[in-house]
Amino acid sequence: MNINQLKYFVVVANQESITKASKILYVSQPAVSKMIKQLEDELETKLFDRTGRTLKLNRSGKLFYSYVNDSLEELDRGINAVKGGPDKVEHPISLLMEVASPFIPAIVSTFKQKFPNVRLNIAQHNVRETDFKQFDFIVTTNPLQGLTNVPVLKEEIFVGWNINYGYSKQFITPKDLKGEEIIGLTKNNPLRLTIDNYFNKRDIILDYMYEADDPATVRGLIEAGVGLSFIPSVTWQTIEPRVQLARLAPDPLQRTIYLSSPYGNLNGIKREISNELIMIFLDFQKFELKI
Repeated sequence: MNINQLKYFVVVANQESITKASKILYVSQPAVSKMIKQLEDELETKLFDRTGRTLKLNRSGKLFYSYVNDSLEELDRGINAVKGGPDKVEHPISLLMEVASPFIPAIVSTFKQKFPNVRLNIAQHNVRETDFKQFDFIVTTNPLQGLTNVPVLKEEIFVGWNINYGYSKQFITPKDLKGEEIIGLTKNNPLRLTIDNYFNKRDIILDYMYEADDPATVRGLIEAGVGLSFIPSVTWQTIEPRVQLARLAPDPLQRTIYLSSPYGNLNGIKREISNELIMIFLDFQKFELKI
């Protein structure tokens, strides 16, 4: 057993595909397959369940992965520390922000101050479920199957409009919004899905007159007074005073935000980063919009 076998194993486990792993490792697919077979032969056990071209860790594989992944990370840190000194070690971290994009400046500022050697890559686009494992951390409203999901924030979603729009309610029932011109995010947006699920359960179809894929554009349209929309109480804190808020009743519209990771046990720098991200979300909770 050698380090290359272990590295190949971790990449294949993360990608669940020999093809994808070979591209990342810059080696041929047969070479990757051979490494995995040699490793399984030495361990005298299968590590993957194979379905077509997809490979998923079985029980033995998951157990082995938890040890190998942590060990390789510690080994890399040790090698880099000896070569360049601890202050020169760079840690690439990838973060997918499916929601809570207004928090990005605070996250980057915190990383710059507390983790100066972290090279942070942030993605905001929607990705396929099979691609989630390429990220170290994911901020999402849906607990992701096969990943570790930690709830970091729960927020209410208010109805909001410009004070000149002509609405003056503090509480709104879902039926009150029938026939109203609604400003919303596009259909596949996580916030839009949360809102539509809430109303679909009540057999109400909203009339979306204006749609945009950028939350900042939606906020601008709300402030312009062209219709009603939905405003998360924590993640959309930068709302102008001229926007009036109301609570959906009798059942409030709420969502939970999770910090997800493909790693079962975080260690070293990833554990520190996870803790810091959780603290950032908890700090923002203190400034929740109030009605």
